[in-house]
Amino acid sequence: MKNVLITGTSSGLGEALSQQLLKNDYNVYGISRSQTDVKLTRSEICDFSTLDTIGAHLEKLMGGVDCFDYIFLNAGILGDLKPVSKIAIDEYQNIFNINVWSNKVLLDYVLSRCSVGNVIAISSGAAMKTYFGWSLYCCSKAALKQLISSYEDEYKGINFISLAPGLVKSKMQDKIYRYNESEIPSVKKFKEAYDNMPTPDECAQKIVRNLDEIYTKKENGFFDLRSLQ
Repeated sequence: MKNVLITGTSSGLGEALSQQLLKNDYNVYGISRSQTDVKLTRSEICDFSTLDTIGAHLEKLMGGVDCFDYIFLNAGILGDLKPVSKIAIDEYQNIFNINVWSNKVLLDYVLSRCSVGNVIAISSGAAMKTYFGWSLYCCSKAALKQLISSYEDEYKGINFISLAPGLVKSKMQDKIYRYNESEIPSVKKFKEAYDNMPTPDECAQKIVRNLDEIYTKKENGFFDLRSLQ
């Protein structure tokens, strides 16, 4: 059986990916900030904002595992939506710990201890484009994209990609929906699209169905899943 490591398995896309890959006979190792209802092969609860604890949790999670066919770096948070001038430096530090640096800690730990075939970082169009009030999220996703591209340059035997899944009806979108358009005008289009957004399960099925194809179509290490039917 193949092994896969997924972060952020307690809800949303991470949980749905876990379910889909279990159905496809993968051993699924999950690490997230809260417990998942999915019966994973092995799981660990970890707060990704506390970087110096990640290694200990990975040691427990990976005991006896010497290879991962896939690593999905899915865990991440939106942060607060507000004008950039209203954002304190410690807010950037917190979201960068979760959305960027936790992934570096994880990759360095895993790559030094076992073989890895593919690394898929769940990205966003926000990595390529800014939106009013979205500085925390956009900056952290842009940094993650460049971090993954740096690993791609240096680990030639591993396939790396930043994968933007498009809009997914998740807790993140629920949070966006609660913002007032008069204060954060950029949320309007997300609210208008909310009812027709694909579910996490629909998105996960599409990712798993196209795992081989996404690598052949990426550009500059990035691929937008919405370009596939």
